[in-house]
Amino acid sequence: MSDIKILSELILESALVPHENTYGKPVIKLQEAGVKDAISYIRNIPSDAIVIKADKFPAPESFFKGDKGECKRADFIIISEEKKVILYVELKAGAKDTSHIVKQLKGASCVISYCKEIGRHFWNENTFLDGYAHRYVGMVNLSVSKKPSRHKSAPLHDSPETFLKISSPHHLQFNQLAAV
Repeated sequence: MSDIKILSELILESALVPHENTYGKPVIKLQEAGVKDAISYIRNIPSDAIVIKADKFPAPESFFKGDKGECKRADFIIISEEKKVILYVELKAGAKDTSHIVKQLKGASCVISYCKEIGRHFWNENTFLDGYAHRYVGMVNLSVSKKPSRHKSAPLHDSPETFLKISSPHHLQFNQLAAV
């Protein structure tokens, strides 16, 4: 069974972001909860991509102490089996402190680790979500910029500590975020 099929059986529809079409091309609209004007669009999403609202996964605050940030989660997780990539995305309006974003990205990675174990144990798929590249993205200062922001070449954003920091994002390309 495909990984995307398992995820669609596992995750509630209310925890997913639907694809939209703009000019016949797939787009997803990401918005931080409670921030009306802060919307980012990611274009050219692979048709098989599933977008999870990671913060819908309840924080385990009644189980963990949370002293190290282990109860935090990023806003979204985007998974494409076709591209073999998992994107962890945190939207942060006005935030300058990156340590908070790193903790949220780590927490979202833990959500995927949990889903991976569920797929292995309950769907009996031993290779569920194996072989994926993991990419971490922080979108900060979500107000719309009057001029387009430029993205400098940066090291590969394959860990929460080296996340791709994008300022004032509005229209982004999936392949740019996935580094594929």
